[in-house]
Amino acid sequence: MSKVHFEKKNWKSIVIALEIVFLAGLCALAVITYRNSKPVVFKTSGVKVVAKDQGVDFKLERIEQDTDGGRDYITLKGWIVEKNVDSKSSDTIKVVLMDINTGRCYSIPTTRQLRQTVTKQFYDGTNYDESGFEAKVQLGKEINTSSEYQVLIYLNNKQGKKLADTQTGVFTWINSHPS
Repeated sequence: MSKVHFEKKNWKSIVIALEIVFLAGLCALAVITYRNSKPVVFKTSGVKVVAKDQGVDFKLERIEQDTDGGRDYITLKGWIVEKNVDSKSSDTIKVVLMDINTGRCYSIPTTRQLRQTVTKQFYDGTNYDESGFEAKVQLGKEINTSSEYQVLIYLNNKQGKKLADTQTGVFTWINSHPS
């Protein structure tokens, strides 16, 4: 076997191996994304429920129902701050959906959104840039259109754990804000 033929054969093997690794990485990313869009039962014990006038401020800016890849999703976007406390990337923000019929709560993971506009809005010398969030949850057995869900926003920062009641229903919002 010639040296050139051997090198071409090795090169093909390397390319095939890299393609396999790339495809495996894509599959792993798809699994992680799917798992992160699933609701998890949330226990409210030990978490203080607060309203806007109790040291926190928040805004639920958007709730949308959409279809992606043949699956139905709900996307929620907004921000939450604890007044006069810098928002940090280490703070935990989650959307919690409470079934108003059963009281069962589901935690929805969020992706943090940089929100310099929130810092500018309050203009009190506090950095609220890390206060934004976006959550996406797949409709299914736990979260479905046959129930209404109250939207709560969970914040865990250096001041402790709190749950802000937005007094907003998911499907009430969607039905009153047509696309």
